[in-house]
Amino acid sequence: MARNQQLRVLQALDVARTQLYHFMAIGIAGMGFFTDAYDLFSLSLVVDLIGHRYYTGGPIPTYISVYINAAALCGTVPGQLVFGWLGDKMGRKRIYGVTLLLMVFCSLASGFTFGKSNYKSVVITLCFFRFWLGVSIGGDYPLSATIMSEYANKRTRGAFMSAVFAMQGFGNVVAGLVGMITSQVFRKSSPGNIDVVWRIVLMFGAVPALLTYYWRMKMPETARYTALIAKDANMAAADMSAVLSMHIVPEEDNLGSHDQYGLFSSEFRQRHGLHLLSTTVCWFVLDVTFYSLNLCMKDIFTTVGLLKGHDDEVCKRTIDITAVHMAIAAGCTLPGYFFAVAFIDRIGRVKIQLLGFTMMTVFQLCLAIPYDKWLECNNNKYGFAVMYGFIFFFANFGPNTTTFIFPAELFPARLRSTCHGISGAVGKIGAIFGVLAFSFLRCRFKILLFVLVGCNLVGIVFTLLLPETKGKSLEEITGEIEEGQPLDDAAAVVNAADGIHVVPV
Repeated sequence: MARNQQLRVLQALDVARTQLYHFMAIGIAGMGFFTDAYDLFSLSLVVDLIGHRYYTGGPIPTYISVYINAAALCGTVPGQLVFGWLGDKMGRKRIYGVTLLLMVFCSLASGFTFGKSNYKSVVITLCFFRFWLGVSIGGDYPLSATIMSEYANKRTRGAFMSAVFAMQGFGNVVAGLVGMITSQVFRKSSPGNIDVVWRIVLMFGAVPALLTYYWRMKMPETARYTALIAKDANMAAADMSAVLSMHIVPEEDNLGSHDQYGLFSSEFRQRHGLHLLSTTVCWFVLDVTFYSLNLCMKDIFTTVGLLKGHDDEVCKRTIDITAVHMAIAAGCTLPGYFFAVAFIDRIGRVKIQLLGFTMMTVFQLCLAIPYDKWLECNNNKYGFAVMYGFIFFFANFGPNTTTFIFPAELFPARLRSTCHGISGAVGKIGAIFGVLAFSFLRCRFKILLFVLVGCNLVGIVFTLLLPETKGKSLEEITGEIEEGQPLDDAAAVVNAADGIHVVPV
């Protein structure tokens, strides 16, 4: 079957030099992930304050903690499915703004939960707003990934997408900073002000999202949506001419002859069925590990003695929790993201994902096999924390980054956001499973570690079914044009005139 020729505007995007607008796109899309990480992980830092305030000073019941932590994760599942589908049907830009506004409203509403003494009303309303916050966070995943993949050039697309995803690490660090500073400010105040601390921490998540809204709305629709889905290649050329500060010759043809098979067609199953299965399974098993170890970190470190089990001065315990959280984030989580940005377009997605799953397995076994020895001597707690941190390093310099990138590259433009949403939704089901698994196995953490090792091995198997995508145009990857197709003469002249170097594929 003959393939279509690639549009000039898409060729220009693929070979464009890296310029200011690419970095603006990283910042705009990345700020959504900054907010996502802040909102998802900040609650785990202050759940002790909620327990102390509403449960007579004792630890919060396990099932209540699970409800609160799982509420946002449950919301991400329909959010990714619905907003991912809408991104393909109505446009990436239009839906992008909706998710951000919902994120701002629900972040603020989380701090205004009803009731001051009735714990039931507080927990119920908090879970309600956290669920809808999760919906907005879920919607941000496929839209941010799709927009960045469709804006980037093919040589550095992996680095740009990794940089967007790396903003999660900064969100983690800022969540710890806000939690620590707020707890310190109210540390010596009356016990009633504990209520103020956790509300401020949760509401702060609205600030970066609100600051980003204007710039998100200023971004033009992606050229691939405008040209390949909306069928207006001339508008795509005009939009990208302004973005890239160059003139792109409008097309005579709007590429109406592209294959139009649907998500549930036999042709999609033949071409991309195995890809979708692999991206969903890899994301599922990764999130089982990542979220169970991240959201439940304070409970694990309490067990090994790195944190006190109970402190009469509850703000002091919150400060200790956030300090450990920030140490892991700054020492291991962020460096993992940085390594992914630096090497993903050199090593390739598949090799990095295999490396990540393999090394996570190694360090989990280093914790699980001698687990009783780790608990015997109090001096071992720091070694335990270092091993624990390396799991996060190789999660981020590995499948936590690549599972975000693969679905935004492997599928055709008209199904790209939808398929990313499906992959991410299954991943978040894995996150929910991980939180529930920890709640059941919290006293048998050794068993949980072996379960996580099994998840990693499954991830390795399904990673081997994925194709390498580095250095290729999105249309080459999806089979919408022939691989190795050269630029046409008109596009080459346009690019050369603007100092854009054409790189042979």
